[in-house]
Amino acid sequence: MPLSVFAVIQAKPGAEADLRNGLFNLVAKVREEDACLLYELYTSEEHPDHFIMHELWTDAAGLAAHNQMPHMKAFGELAKDWLAAPVELTTKDV
Repeated sequence: MPLSVFAVIQAKPGAEADLRNGLFNLVAKVREEDACLLYELYTSEEHPDHFIMHELWTDAAGLAAHNQMPHMKAFGELAKDWLAAPVELTTKDV
């Protein structure tokens, strides 16, 4: 069953551009994953330091595999310096 995910990502003050660039670079890599059906990045107009990732995965196993991808681990290491808070995830079977 497909799985929809919304991730809200908040940048530290002064790290907005680094986080935005890192996320944009990540999008192309993630879209190549077999289980990825949709991976779209948005910037909040009300809160320019907030980014929203809308994701759609073939299933929960596909999302789990995504989280173990080398590009996700590399991004996680870089993002430690850019994130103001843990990423907020909302998931829903569709």
